[in-house]
Amino acid sequence: MLFGGFGLSRTKQGVVFVEGLMPGESGQCRATRNVSGVLIFTARNILDVSPNRRTPFCDKFGICGGCDWQFMDYKTQIECKKEIFESTMKRIGKIYDFPEPQVYSGPETDYRIRAKFSINKSNGEIGFQSKRSHDIIKIEKCPLLTENINGFLKSDKKIKAQTVFAIDTQDGLITSLDKTRAGTIKIGEYQFEVNGNSFFQSNRFLTPVLANWCAEQAEGSENMFDLYGGVGLFSVFCSKKVKNITLVETDKDMTLLAQKTFEINGVSNAKTIAAKAEDYLLGENNLKPDCIVVDPPRIGLKKRTADEILKISPQKIIYIACDPATQARDCNIFTSHGYKITKTAVFDCYPNTFHIESGIVLEK
Repeated sequence: MLFGGFGLSRTKQGVVFVEGLMPGESGQCRATRNVSGVLIFTARNILDVSPNRRTPFCDKFGICGGCDWQFMDYKTQIECKKEIFESTMKRIGKIYDFPEPQVYSGPETDYRIRAKFSINKSNGEIGFQSKRSHDIIKIEKCPLLTENINGFLKSDKKIKAQTVFAIDTQDGLITSLDKTRAGTIKIGEYQFEVNGNSFFQSNRFLTPVLANWCAEQAEGSENMFDLYGGVGLFSVFCSKKVKNITLVETDKDMTLLAQKTFEINGVSNAKTIAAKAEDYLLGENNLKPDCIVVDPPRIGLKKRTADEILKISPQKIIYIACDPATQARDCNIFTSHGYKITKTAVFDCYPNTFHIESGIVLEK
């Protein structure tokens, strides 16, 4: 299996990618498209069926663009994600010396506290985009979402926006339509201030596991930079284990929420900076970090950002990512300049999809 939801199949005509098959299976498949010179096939008739195949539990599976792997039992999904992480490190990162990843998982449904909805312009119906099109599929209930998030799908409000973000908080459901409203989310022993547009980890079961893992890796650091810090998830969890923390986030509204979060949780050893990561690293800083945490967007680190981190030369880099390919690419830069990977982890924050959250610790 490959990141992106495909299976890799070797045929007499060469390597192709296929949707709808899992390891050990064969089937009659139809070519549906060509992506960057690689043929993509879709399974139509499965000939050799894996004992790990199951019937999808959602009647919109295959139509809605949300889930990819409901036809696999959950144990197989986790095994595939571990293998994808390892093969991506080798194939894209050209990194072969790294510890086996610890894999963390939780319930495979009812886990998402944040979702992006699409609104049908013609009739105002709320749903999700279909696979590979802009068509909007009306959904009455998604098994991956919490009950409160699912409640939004039943809304009869006339919404003018094309897309709406919704987040499940202790203060009720908050959406991107709520321009001034904020709420708090409880993760472990901490509370986080968010609004409808806030980026926040979506899995309510795995988020505290991921944040605690990060804090354990940062423990004992003197000065930590939390780049792409958002509303302060990692900074807050690290606050009892690190002496000084500087959170850097390009979105000023997020840094204000992070500051509020620090106050709510009594965090006095962390400050926020509204700036691009690379700009802040280039500036005059009194503190020299011995630990840098990065949790960049899907595109990974800009080369300039990676270069500036190398110039600062922290003792430890904790790299958390939602795309193992760009993470592997960036880690190749660090390992080529004297860093060694000392720990890896895979967090299945998005069961029944191909998405992976992974953590890597690099040390000098």
